[in-house]
Amino acid sequence: MPRPKADDQSPKLLRGPMPLYYQVADLMRSAVIEGTWQPAGRLPTEIELAIKYGVSRPTIRKAKDILAKEHLIRSVKGSGCYVNGQKMWQPTLPTVENLNDIFHHGSKMSFKIHEIGMVANTAGIGKILNSARDRFVFQIKGVRWYRNRPLSCALYYWPFRFGSRIPLETLDENPFIPQLEKMAGIKIVEGVQNIALDVADGTVAGHLAIQKGQAVLVVRTVYFDENQQPIEYVETRYREELPYSIRVKRS
Repeated sequence: MPRPKADDQSPKLLRGPMPLYYQVADLMRSAVIEGTWQPAGRLPTEIELAIKYGVSRPTIRKAKDILAKEHLIRSVKGSGCYVNGQKMWQPTLPTVENLNDIFHHGSKMSFKIHEIGMVANTAGIGKILNSARDRFVFQIKGVRWYRNRPLSCALYYWPFRFGSRIPLETLDENPFIPQLEKMAGIKIVEGVQNIALDVADGTVAGHLAIQKGQAVLVVRTVYFDENQQPIEYVETRYREELPYSIRVKRS
């Protein structure tokens, strides 16, 4: 079977450095874990999967190899591939190496906006966003959901010079940065993350369905444009482990 053209690929697959087989494995893993393919059920054939995701059969085989190593599926000679029982599953966290990877995994989550608007700037936020002279910054509060359960509470901050150019009412539950790039005609090229431990206050505990005072993982991220100007600062508090593992390479 010839490999479909890139335009025929699933809209959930990204063009970029992340291998297609890795992205397909991620989609197939979600289909197993979320129950689209039930334990003991047979997976679609390689040809059917290749058509579904718009990739070649060798790409499907590589994706299936990943799931087989995680004991999510098994091959039965002459019969096909079957989903294993949940007790056998050993799924691994997806790995991110660059911003495209983070956006890809973020696209599988939904973000429910709770509050949006301008708030008074502070010395700390002003320093991070290089906006110390601004009286106000734009702030968004919300909860990120993954597989029908709350994963994290997030606070987004944008400098006034940038946030004032965005029609806030048009933002949806998908990752913000791809939306901002399209609306404002900018390009985010770098993100710097700091990870620490914290405890949940009453608001965070209520949103994440955990006990007040329970430990949470805090990820503070600043995103920069091509001119090295800070565009977005995010504080995210996770109720459990990050939804991905991070791999860094020396260039």
